[in-house]
Amino acid sequence: MNPLWKWIALTLVVSACLRPAWADTASADDRASIRNQLAAEYFKRRQYSVAIDEAKKAIAVSPRYAPAYSMLALINMEIREDAQARSYFQQALQLSPKDSDIHHNYGYFLCDRGEFQAGINEYLLALGNSLYVTPEKTLIAAGVCAEKAGKIDEARGYFERALRYQPNNNQAKYQLAALLLNSGNIPQARVYALELARQANPTAEALWLATRIEHRLGVQEGERRYAEQLRRVYPESLETSKLLAGQFD
Repeated sequence: MNPLWKWIALTLVVSACLRPAWADTASADDRASIRNQLAAEYFKRRQYSVAIDEAKKAIAVSPRYAPAYSMLALINMEIREDAQARSYFQQALQLSPKDSDIHHNYGYFLCDRGEFQAGINEYLLALGNSLYVTPEKTLIAAGVCAEKAGKIDEARGYFERALRYQPNNNQAKYQLAALLLNSGNIPQARVYALELARQANPTAEALWLATRIEHRLGVQEGERRYAEQLRRVYPESLETSKLLAGQFD
């Protein structure tokens, strides 16, 4: 699964076997919400046909319930039914044009399919909502999209903005450090990379990034330390495989 998937605003999680006692007397939107939460749970389990059925039941209950169209878009995106996904995203946004989560998800879809500027535009629409509670998530996604499009300065700006919103955001630090390394700004990349590597439980990605930066700078003690930690803590990781093969670039 694409590592950016965790940044998609899919947070509806309930047990499929639970049904609140008040469900039969709830409003249409509340009943649609229950169905959509079930769809989200099945989607997380990759039971896509059941998830589609639950989302469609939500729409049958409340035809203008935008989150259900967004859920159908996410499911169709995952199973590579792109025309359907695009249509459902557009329907969701027609019903709820200021929904930042839907704009974010649509932006992810467009960027993942190579429509970089259109995707960035959706991210910017998500950020235009002053009540949006997770702008750092969308800024990081916009940065990744801009970097894929070759817009390095723009990507750096998004990552730096994400850190202004949330200074301890490790994903933003990692993306910024990797971008700086790839663009040749190694000393600045090192600042962010070492912050990540020196945390209590650094990821394999963070340790490998620090190892590569120390290698490029010729800091042998730092390279040895982080490489050893990577091999010890993550012996089966892809990053360790690259280390052992000497694939530093």
